[in-house]
Amino acid sequence: MTPNHYAIITECVETGCRRGVARAFKHTDDPTYDQIETAVHDAVMLEISEKYHFIAPREEAIEPYEL
Repeated sequence: MTPNHYAIITECVETGCRRGVARAFKHTDDPTYDQIETAVHDAVMLEISEKYHFIAPREEAIEPYEL
């Protein structure tokens, strides 16, 4: 069995967008564009990070000239 990453990420983005917009309008009736954008971004990233676990690279593995 292999996971369908496209379906998983699609679900994360759809759910994150719905939750982000709802969160942006939670405490104000007229949020700014930046507030909506930040809330949606945070919610989408939270959904993705709940499904996928990312391992940060060790600092010694990063070449200083790659940045």
